[in-house]
Amino acid sequence: MDEIENSTKGYVYILEVKDIDLPVCKIGMTSRDPNDRCAEINKSSTGDFIWEVAHKVLVDDCKRLESLVHEKLGPLKQKRREFFNINGDDAYRALRSILASQSNVKEITVEDMGASQTTIPRTGGYRPARKSSFRIIDSTYAELLQSFTTIIGIKGRPFGQLNKPVFGMSDGNEGVQWNIAVSTDTQEVRVGVNLEGLVYSGWPIATFILSELASPSINELKISLERPELIVVRFTRDAWQFHSRPKIVEQYLGGREIPMSEMDSEIWDLTLKEAICCLNEKKRYRGRNQQTVTLANQPKKGERRRTMWVCPHLNIWTPIDMNIDLTGSLETGIARLKPVHEWLSRVSQ
Repeated sequence: MDEIENSTKGYVYILEVKDIDLPVCKIGMTSRDPNDRCAEINKSSTGDFIWEVAHKVLVDDCKRLESLVHEKLGPLKQKRREFFNINGDDAYRALRSILASQSNVKEITVEDMGASQTTIPRTGGYRPARKSSFRIIDSTYAELLQSFTTIIGIKGRPFGQLNKPVFGMSDGNEGVQWNIAVSTDTQEVRVGVNLEGLVYSGWPIATFILSELASPSINELKISLERPELIVVRFTRDAWQFHSRPKIVEQYLGGREIPMSEMDSEIWDLTLKEAICCLNEKKRYRGRNQQTVTLANQPKKGERRRTMWVCPHLNIWTPIDMNIDLTGSLETGIARLKPVHEWLSRVSQ
């Protein structure tokens, strides 16, 4: 946060990484020329990025406006860093929306700065707008993530990127997690309960699968649910390539996503048996297994059919309607999934 001298008049600026199209920006304030402030940041920074000014807005209370923007975009803030997972153009649209929706901060001109303005801002050359990596990233999207963290009562951990197929946030729990995910192609929003095939404490997904194979309890869960037709079981096979998970043809365990209303003992048993094969039997299923899978996209080098490390990944989700009351829709979805969260937590322990 920049220092404001004797006045709150000044700029709220948005910096983007120079010459690289990344969905990351830096948002700050200054009473001086934002270009000079950016040069100071680049000179003092020990990081890999060289920043440039993407947008700037001159207001009568830059400290308050910066605080409003940081609060609204808080769910997109990177952990322990002053960066936001949003590109500069989308952040600017959010800033404009925030500025228009309140009455305490007013946009002003350079002449309004008065004699204390000792530096005349450079106008700079034409800067073409970058392509938005997510078509509806604005204050509404930030409000969605902020509402999620408030309802769950967590700080939240972002996952994915705005230029990837899915972006969202989880509670960061090492085991059964709450999460919310947004499809950047369709803008579909899902809130879900998630259990990945990761080590955590004793491979809880292995405990869950073995328990359900021995004594299935999903039918009891199904009976307890309200609107089971709106709750979907997504059991997938993650294929690992170093730390990334490329999309594979054999992604779905059981062949597809299955609404809870269609789930029965036979489907569940077949899905579980396919899931346990994604874990290493020699390690008592506490580890990944190797399987031959088909990459969904043709790689530049090598064959599409490859032997890779795999593990199961369970996500049980329900849709969120963005066209009605946002907070109310989220609260309804989370309440609908609470029995699922309790069940999955209990069986996986």
